[in-house]
Amino acid sequence: MMLISKTFGEWQRMRYRHGERRERMTFERLNQNNVEEYIAYLKAAMEEEPEKMTAERVDEQGIRNRVSDSFFARTTSVLAKEDGKVVGRIEYHFYGCIQDGYRMAYVDWVYVLKAYRHRGIAQMLFAELEKDCERNNIDQYYLIRATNEEADRFYGNFERAELQDAPILRKYLKTQEG
Repeated sequence: MMLISKTFGEWQRMRYRHGERRERMTFERLNQNNVEEYIAYLKAAMEEEPEKMTAERVDEQGIRNRVSDSFFARTTSVLAKEDGKVVGRIEYHFYGCIQDGYRMAYVDWVYVLKAYRHRGIAQMLFAELEKDCERNNIDQYYLIRATNEEADRFYGNFERAELQDAPILRKYLKTQEG
């Protein structure tokens, strides 16, 4: 396994399977040029694990619009692609506290298609996040993790991290339909 660094979005992982076939994993930010591939990935994820999705359907036009909406410019979605197909993603936001200058990132979403799990893709997505955090001088990141055995095992292996049962307040300002 070898990581080759170029610039963000050009990280490549070369891996040999069965002694011959070479697969290529690339990472790129979601943008207007790859939004259709992203939508296809979301549809596949929705089909295979609808219970893990936060929406009841893939809002294709809404996604297309949000990719170019300036409000979402502070949101980063990094897509993991194998042989040109999106197989996973991580989405996060940077923000800071004016009072003390503390800089943080919030991981909104990480998901790898079932057929591609247990191959290090989620770890590589987090590595991409951490590189971006380092470039932006981020002090810490956090997420509200899924509560299942697989997620506990995955996040339990993080170095310098702790799993917490933190109290969370979520207040909806709009109804889920509107």
